[in-house]
Amino acid sequence: MAIALPHSPRSTLPAMLGMPGLPWLTAALHTPFDVMRAQHAQAVRAGLLANSILESREFERRVDALERLCLGPLARSV
Repeated sequence: MAIALPHSPRSTLPAMLGMPGLPWLTAALHTPFDVMRAQHAQAVRAGLLANSILESREFERRVDALERLCLGPLARSV
């Protein structure tokens, strides 16, 4: 019997740990990082930050690194 590997280890982490409330918890843990991304986007739209692809890429890299540092295996990945 072959076992299909999931596309993302995050999607099956709650099932592997046997914790039914973990999806809710991980969504709550991701919220501050989503807020940071939304605020950055609003600042760009308002003209407070440069509308630069390079700057946005660097911002996303920094937020992603912070998310991985803070959340460890619960952090999102592409």
